[in-house]
Amino acid sequence: MQKPICLITGATEGIGKATAIELAARGFTVVLAARDAAKAEGVAREIEAATGHRDADYLVADLTSLAEVRALSEKFHQRYPHLDVLLNNAGIFSGKREITGDGFEATYQVNYLSQFYLTLLMLDALQRAEQGRIINLSSSVHTNGKFDPDNLQSEKGFSTFGAYATSKLLMLLYTIELAERLRGTSVTANAVHPGVVRTQMMFRAPGIFRAVAYAALPFSVSPQRGAATSVYLASSAEVKDVSGKYFTRAREASFKTAFNTPENRALLWDLSMKSLPSEADAPGQALPASR
Repeated sequence: MQKPICLITGATEGIGKATAIELAARGFTVVLAARDAAKAEGVAREIEAATGHRDADYLVADLTSLAEVRALSEKFHQRYPHLDVLLNNAGIFSGKREITGDGFEATYQVNYLSQFYLTLLMLDALQRAEQGRIINLSSSVHTNGKFDPDNLQSEKGFSTFGAYATSKLLMLLYTIELAERLRGTSVTANAVHPGVVRTQMMFRAPGIFRAVAYAALPFSVSPQRGAATSVYLASSAEVKDVSGKYFTRAREASFKTAFNTPENRALLWDLSMKSLPSEADAPGQALPASR
């Protein structure tokens, strides 16, 4: 049987790397999306050594560039006939407001917009799979995020935690909207809270947040445990037809945010689409509005 194919962003460390290793061990062909070619090559070889399978590949792309996201999609399509799982795992925790070459605030672009764009670009490959699955990394800190159409990129003042929390809220709202628009297709979309995970991003947190990270160590879990929910959603037959849900600890969880309304989700979608390059309307990317 043909091995399922999984494309993972942010896969060279932490949760993404642990997820890649586990899925490879379960028989997936794992494609790492990373900005550092040498690091990605090393992780691919590490995955092969850990699993005994030579089915780890990588593609280089910096998520601060929409052009590189587009190139990543094109390279994937050249190499692979379909995509079974897209895992939007990448994330940053920035200590200051920085603007990318595309003109977006970096946390907003890396943690949300570029992965929104990548998903659209990969929809045709996902639809060619027997059953495509989209898994988006959110977080329980989405409860601290705010959906303000005039402040999605911290235009009114930057807060490290606020920008991160808002990016995770946007990922959650977008996942629900995407699932609605994919209803009736063979592709599902779900969001994940991995838990408080001991990762390099956690220990590289700026300023006071690094002290908070160390204080949280007794309550944190390993990257392997943090990856468990993503692995479950990628591989379990139990969730084959589940879409538009929020998962933690490998089970569906309830969540509550006043910003989760059909109007806000549709507005976020429209604002995100308007931020993308004109070629974003290529075949396979048009989805009906949510019902």
